[in-house]
Amino acid sequence: MAEQVQVNGLITVADTAKHLRRSTEQVRRYLREGELPGRRLGGQWFIDRAEAEAFLLRRRDGSDFERRLTCSDPDPLRDVIAIGGSGGGDIAAGRSDYLRAVAGERAG
Repeated sequence: MAEQVQVNGLITVADTAKHLRRSTEQVRRYLREGELPGRRLGGQWFIDRAEAEAFLLRRRDGSDFERRLTCSDPDPLRDVIAIGGSGGGDIAAGRSDYLRAVAGERAG
């Protein structure tokens, strides 16, 4: 299948997917997450061919590997589980506080 006509060096998601050897869904995910720069024109995504090539080179040489591994929150589960090294909570104390609160509601 022939590549679609380029306008100002822009290529479609489908052509980018072929170039990167990824699915169109993966390319759209890269676009949504800001991994791959692109622009929307008339409701469709277009990617600059040079940007797609640079993205492919970064992926091949691993230069963006560490950046992809970093997390903005060093303890993302802190508010969910509060155990281990998460700044934790004393589960027994939490239970006691709960029981005191419930008892206070009944008394009041």
